[in-house]
Amino acid sequence: MIKKVLFCIFLLISPAFAFEDCVIISDGKLTDINIEDNTIIDVYPIVTVMNDKNTLIVHPLKQGKTRFCLLKNNKNLSLFDVSVDELTTKINAPADFEVLSLDKPTDDIEFTLDEPPIIKE
Repeated sequence: MIKKVLFCIFLLISPAFAFEDCVIISDGKLTDINIEDNTIIDVYPIVTVMNDKNTLIVHPLKQGKTRFCLLKNNKNLSLFDVSVDELTTKINAPADFEVLSLDKPTDDIEFTLDEPPIIKE
């Protein structure tokens, strides 16, 4: 009983982190992913219907700094530096890659919601 109470107290006082997932997109096929520290991030490819294999998901697991490398088009080695904080994930990518955040929408998108439907009786 005491162990259960202590465990519940531990869960209540432990910090909660909202890590930010990122997407890496390229124009070529991405293969042979090698992560320096697997305890900080997880990197896995998304296979689409067209089997392009040009999109990766970077999923942070805990805070820290690490690196990963991959082969683009089975010949070009690309190195990425990753820094994971409490709220953000920063990826320094080469120029021919696009890095997008999944959890935080961009500020430059403006949209308006449709008006609710009117029921006529």
